Amino acid sequence: MSWSIPRRITAIVVAILGILYPVLVYFGLSSYAPRYILLLLLAVIIVRAALFVASKKYLQAAMALSVAIIVGSAGIASEIVAIRFYPVIVAATLAAIFTVSLFSGMPIIERFARLREDDLDDYARVYTRNLTKVWIGFFIVNGVIAAWTALYASLETWTLYNGLISYILVGILFVGEWPVRKWMRARHDQKIKSQNPRTDQEPV
Repeated sequence: MSWSIPRRITAIVVAILGILYPVLVYFGLSSYAPRYILLLLLAVIIVRAALFVASKKYLQAAMALSVAIIVGSAGIASEIVAIRFYPVIVAATLAAIFTVSLFSGMPIIERFARLREDDLDDYARVYTRNLTKVWIGFFIVNGVIAAWTALYASLETWTLYNGLISYILVGILFVGEWPVRKWMRARHDQKIKSQNPRTDQEPV
């Protein structure tokens, strides 16, 4: 029990650092050499992997360590490129996780949906599978744009996209999906109702 509190605090700090990463890089490069920022990034990723291990999430831990290896290997060639490519690697990792889930019995979005309602009908299962595919497409497009900003854009543009615009796009997709889901569900239910009219009528 005593270890759970520091672990939660560490997880929160790591999450905040991940969200603020582009902004921290932008200001950090004005005061520190790229190698120090790269080493800090690797340390944060390794801590995240350790948290996954502590929670017995070994697959996530293995993926986090894979990200650390990729970033570290890229840093050998160019520390700046490694630092700026981290959002690309994150997007690629998320796309890979969501894609693998499509072939592992239960898509990621369905797993999230079952946290609220365990008994999903056929329509809900098909919808969550398709929504998982939408998120895969988003991560791929986001990763391509992030890669462009890492290779060709200025540090300011890289920070603006990866530290603000990409989060706004995630929010739009996340929030905008809710009314679309409600509308499609109502349309589906109405279609089922029209195909199966009630035969039981009250006696005259």
